Amino acid sequence: MNIRQLEAFKTIMELGSFTRAAEKLHLSQPAVSKLIFLLERKCGFALFHRQKNGVIPTAEGQMLYSEVERVFLSVDSVSARARAIRQFDYGEIKLVTFPSLATRVLPPILAEFLTSRPALRVTMSSRNSWLLVDRVASQGVDVGFGMVASERPGVRFEKLCSMEAVCVLPPSHPLADRPVIRAEDLHGERFVAMVEEDRAQLQIDNAFAECGAEREIILKVQLTEACCSFVAAGVGVAVVDPLSTVGFGPEQLVVRPFRPAVSYDIWVVTPSFRETSLSAQALISHVRAQLARKLDEIARVIGSENS
Repeated sequence: MNIRQLEAFKTIMELGSFTRAAEKLHLSQPAVSKLIFLLERKCGFALFHRQKNGVIPTAEGQMLYSEVERVFLSVDSVSARARAIRQFDYGEIKLVTFPSLATRVLPPILAEFLTSRPALRVTMSSRNSWLLVDRVASQGVDVGFGMVASERPGVRFEKLCSMEAVCVLPPSHPLADRPVIRAEDLHGERFVAMVEEDRAQLQIDNAFAECGAEREIILKVQLTEACCSFVAAGVGVAVVDPLSTVGFGPEQLVVRPFRPAVSYDIWVVTPSFRETSLSAQALISHVRAQLARKLDEIARVIGSENS
C-alpha cells in the first residue's frame, strides 16, 4: 500500500469514474486500474462495484475512504506547514536585546515584520550586553542584539550596524545652539553618565580625559534611555548612542553630534552550536535594514536642526 494507490482510490471516490480519475492524475486508465487492483489485493477486499456508467464504492471501500481522507488532510497540513516555514511564517523566535533598543526602537520594526507573518511568534527580553551574550550561549535564545563582542564559547558575532555617539542637552542649555558639541565644551558641566562597566562609557571618559575636560558627574545610571530622561528633566547633559534619543521630542532634548567621534557597534549574537533558522535570518535582515534607515533618519533630523 503506497501513497499513489491511495491517491488513485481517493480520486475515484470523489469523481466516481476511473476515466475521470485517470485524466485528473495524468495517468492512463489501465495504470489507474492497476493501482486499484494492487490496493484491493493488499486490503483483501473489493473497493468498487464496476458498472457501465461508472463505479460505486463497496461498504468496505466507503469505510476505507474515511481513513484515507484523514491521511490526505494530514498530508495537506504538512504541506501547509512546510509552506509557512519556507515563507518564514511559522515557529517562534526567542530574541534578547539591550534595553534602549527594546523599548522604543524595535517595537515598530518587529510590528512591521510580524504583520505579514501572522503564525510567527517572537519572545523578546532585554538584558545588558554582557548578560545578553551569556543568555544566547546557555539558555536557548535564537538571536541577540548587543553592543559587546567578546571571545565567548558557544556564540557567533556578526556586526549589525555602527553609529556615532551624540550629545544630549536640555533645550534651554547655553550650548544648545551649537551645531557640534566637543568634549572640551562640556568642561565643568553637570553630567549624567553610565555606570563604569559600560564599555562605551569608557570610550567617552577617554575622550574627555584626552582633552583635559572635567565634568561634574552627578548621576550614574545603567540605561542610556535613562540618561536621556534625566537630561530632559534638566539634571545635566549626557553623551549617548543616537538610538537612545528615539521618542524624545525637540521640546525635551536637543541632540547634537559629539566630537571626538565615539563609535558604537551593534552585534548580532547567535548560538554557534546550532544553525540559525530561516525565520530568524529573515528577522535579522529586516532589523538590519530598518536600523540603517532609522539611523539615517536621526542624522537627517540632527542636520536639519543645525541648518
